[in-house]
Order: sequence, then structure tokens, then C-alpha cells
Amino acid sequence: MLPATTRLMSADDHMIEPAHLWVDRVPARYRDSCPRIVEVDGRQAWLYEDELTYIPMGSCRALPGFDEAGYPPAPGTARFDEIRPGCYDPVERIKDMDIDGVWGQLCFPNYARFAGHRFFLDVRDHQLGLACLRTYNDFLLDEWCAVDRARLFGAAILPLDDIEAAVTELERVVGKGASAVAFSENPTVLGLPSVHTSHWDRLWAVVEEAGIPVCMHIGSSSQLVTTSADAPPTVMVSLNGVNSMMAGVDWLMSGTLERFPGLNVILSEGGAGWVPYVLERAEKAFHDGRMKHNPEIGQTATATTPPSELFAQHMHVCLVDEHFALRSLRDIPVDNLLWEGDYPHGDGLWPNNHEYLQKALADVPDEDAIKIAETNLSTLLRA
Repeated sequence: MLPATTRLMSADDHMIEPAHLWVDRVPARYRDSCPRIVEVDGRQAWLYEDELTYIPMGSCRALPGFDEAGYPPAPGTARFDEIRPGCYDPVERIKDMDIDGVWGQLCFPNYARFAGHRFFLDVRDHQLGLACLRTYNDFLLDEWCAVDRARLFGAAILPLDDIEAAVTELERVVGKGASAVAFSENPTVLGLPSVHTSHWDRLWAVVEEAGIPVCMHIGSSSQLVTTSADAPPTVMVSLNGVNSMMAGVDWLMSGTLERFPGLNVILSEGGAGWVPYVLERAEKAFHDGRMKHNPEIGQTATATTPPSELFAQHMHVCLVDEHFALRSLRDIPVDNLLWEGDYPHGDGLWPNNHEYLQKALADVPDEDAIKIAETNLSTLLRA
């Protein structure tokens, strides 16, 4: 069961970027072109490079009296005066964490996209994009997390389209105390090299030296798996874990974790119940002699360590309100299992997370319950 003294540590939450984040902080020459909130027919949207992006209510927590499904246009939008201040204000976030019985949160962006690709994918002005990305990181580390560095942690974003700039920004944010770094679950979807190449090795060297985890949030490739354009959103949400399965197998088979044995990987918001099947299947593929790479026909090298060993040594998965994963602890290393509250997104259970975990972990040994709810993540974040 979950001991009463456990401090719940959530591995995945989100900052709804405050309306003033960029207009108040970017260098003066970018003030007229950076992201800003504009009014459109009574609704609010981000305006950046002539593109309007509405705030989805499903990514927020509605204030009392407002529809949790949001308002037109589709898929249901929110205004800042319709959502809880804890979505975008770090002082109010702490208050909402206290209501939920949660001690710490690792926060990802929202509008900036989960790996920051708002500011480097298909942008016209790359210098503006880089300035906006750096400004997000500065706000995250110097203002958001600074409200309480024992409780608020942030995953910094990088300009992944430029490896030199990415390494430079990573070194900068590490110097500012970044606790984690966000990366794409599948960079090839963004038009970037895969993790099966050595392209990213300079980045991993800095991450390894810094001792911070690499986080791949579902959707950080800008593409969630679904079956067809006319499939309802319930299909996509049901398949959320597929993105993390693909990312996990990519990393297990890439050789990266062997070249950088100090790396830790978090597959964020992708669930955990799939782990036993995927590891079993990956082990079968790994030991199948017919599948050894053949460079003569263009096949790349793969890992030389069995996937189950690499997973246990390097990879961490998250559960929100899963029960199957907790029934599978003999097949999922408990040291690799994290809990996430996903505040303020609708997939989370705020304000009932503490109550949920008490029930979900009722039959789990105390030592394991503490690991899942607190110490596995606090160790990764060096909290």
C-alpha cells in the first residue's frame, strides 16, 4: 500500500504557457512577431507567423461554470478567463497540487509543443524561433520552477533542427539547472535523422555528463497514431501507447544506450501495460539469427545487448490511471515504473490523484509503492 508519508512525484504535467510569456520577454526586435494571444470572435488564440492556434479546453481545467468540452471552434476551445489559474500560474499551480495531494511535478510545454517543435518545424524565421524557444526555457527555469525548486521541475526544449544550436542550448539550460530535456519520440517525422544514426551523439554526450533524463512525450513527433482520417478521437486516444512502444523499441535497438551507458530515458504519457509484450517480442527479434544486420543491403547496425537488459538499465515508463500495469509488476521492473498526474490535461485525475493511487497501490508492497509514486522519479531528477 501507499504509506501516508509518501510525497507523490508526477513524471508528466504541462504548463499552459501564460499569455504574456513571449511578448514580455523576447528581445525587443522580436516583440511584434513573437507568439501573442489575440481575440477572434470572442475566443482567444495564439498568433505566430500568421497562424492561429486556439487553446484546447481538453488541455486545461475549466473553472466552475464553464463547459469541460470547451466552445467552438472545434475541437473545443478555452479562454484564459475560463480555466483555472493553476494551468498557467506557478504559484496557483502549487495550490492545485496541494488540493491533489501531489508534492512534485515535471512539466512539459503545451503551445510550444512537447519537444518544442513549434519553433523549428516549418517556421519562416528561424532566428525568431530560436529566440522564442530560449525564452520559453528561461521562463520555465528562472520563473516557473523558481517558485519552488523542490516541487516544480521542467523539461527544457531544444532546437532539434540544428545539432550545433541544440548542443549549445542544452549546455546553457543545464547550466541553469534543467532537470530533464525533451526529445522527439520519432525525429524522422519532423524531417530529422533517426536515433539509429550517430547524428545525435554529441547531444547524448552532454545529457549523459549532466545526469538528466531524456523525455519523449507522446505527440512529440507531431503525429499521434490513428487508423484513418475519419476515425473518431477515441481511436487515437486508445492508441496513445503505440507512440511510446515505437520510441522504446527504436531506442532499445539503436545502440545508443550502449554507446552512452549513463543515459536514462523516460517515455512520457505512453502508459506501461504494453511493456511485457513488447519486451518479449523484442527479445525474440533480437535473438533471431536471420535478422542480423547486413550493411551490403543498407541495413543499419543494431544493439548488442538484449532489450530486456537495456530496458531495466535505462528506460522508464509512466502510468496515469492504469491497473493492468500494476497487475504485471513481475514482468515490468518496478524500478522503471513512474506515476504521472498529467495536470491540467484531461487524461489526468485531478483533484483525485492521491485517492486513486491509494486504491491502485493497495495491494502493492509498501517499498514498491513508494518507488512508483515517489522515489523512482525523484532519483532521476536528483530531487
